[in-house]
Amino acid sequence: MGKGMILGIDFSMDYAQIAYLDNDGNPQSVSVGTEDNYMIPAVVCYNSELNEWSAGDEAVNKGRLEKSKVYKNLPEIFNEDSENDADEAKKAVSTFMSYLIKLAVNYSNGRLIKNILVTVNQVNPQVIKGLLEVFTELGYNEKDIKVISHSESFVYYVLNQNKDIWINNVLFLQLDKHEFSCRRLNVIKGRQPHVADVRMTDLSNLFTMDLVTREPLGADEILSEFLEEQLKKHVVSGVFLSGEGFYVDGWQKTLSVLCRNRRVFKGSNLIVKGAAYGAREFFYVPVLDKYLISCKGRTRVKIVMAVKYKEHDSYITLSNIGEYWHQAKSKAECIMEKPTEASFEIQDIMNHANESFKIDLKDFPKRPPNTTRLEINFRYLSENSFEIEIKDLGFGEFFKSSGMSVKKEITL
Repeated sequence: MGKGMILGIDFSMDYAQIAYLDNDGNPQSVSVGTEDNYMIPAVVCYNSELNEWSAGDEAVNKGRLEKSKVYKNLPEIFNEDSENDADEAKKAVSTFMSYLIKLAVNYSNGRLIKNILVTVNQVNPQVIKGLLEVFTELGYNEKDIKVISHSESFVYYVLNQNKDIWINNVLFLQLDKHEFSCRRLNVIKGRQPHVADVRMTDLSNLFTMDLVTREPLGADEILSEFLEEQLKKHVVSGVFLSGEGFYVDGWQKTLSVLCRNRRVFKGSNLIVKGAAYGAREFFYVPVLDKYLISCKGRTRVKIVMAVKYKEHDSYITLSNIGEYWHQAKSKAECIMEKPTEASFEIQDIMNHANESFKIDLKDFPKRPPNTTRLEINFRYLSENSFEIEIKDLGFGEFFKSSGMSVKKEITL
């Protein structure tokens, strides 16, 4: 992979993991301290008496000292409802990321870290902004850093495995004290690009980690019944189990249900290896450029505007499937024959459904045919809503702009 190392970081609530791309472009997990110890406590400590910051296992130990402040749940630290001071929060995350980078450099005998991809459970603009600020202050350029979700890492990992695993749906179950969820990947092949769609189901209403440790047989019964129903609805060819909950004994019924003519794997480094594969896509040589990724944090539908081009009905794409919703914005201009209404369509490939809507332009100035130029501004307001604004630009020196505009907000 050249002189510089490409690094993937799984930045989870309890533990972090790191993996780098080897010379063949394959992810290799980094062990800490002893062989096969890949789990790094996501903990930072500041001791005011020593005026000292520490991270990982050292932070866990020093957190027991007097005048020590311990920072946990680090991926949540940039959220708006965080109780931590913004500068203090940034310092805590910066300390932790510096520690991870140092571990990777030491593990690789001093190789420089060229690019970093961080994967977190849920991506939002606050987390992205906070992490980018941390890494730029550590000396990196923004273009060399990427932040994606665990769902997206899941896609990168699976699509880099043998195709017999993902010839049908693939399930990824995560069970620990912070998360109990089931992600389902469905690769929809048709005209290129193909769509890799991930749907996530929160299973925290079924049971907790406490029940798993107290009554593992009861938890096994509940989960096996849930999976029986899912497997009736979807054809599944591969299953991945992750998290400390699946390392508790007593999942006989669940495994009996899952292991019927499908591949089943258990491990803790799927997400971090997916991050390294994702880093390869963004920073090195992409091999999955024929796929659009549809998951939480990315757009799931295509938004188009109906137009006529050379006397034929056509469309202008305002937003495609697989864009990060907080970055999904566009601008277009067109000349309308009669500015009475503009027609749009929401194309949902996954559900094989299209929905049309119109924006009324009857209040715009009346002009001769083909002398009204419009500007169309599109942007997402949230993951499930977008806004379209249409402005009257007039028509050069013949008709000045009226300054009129109209907005419409659509909830998906």
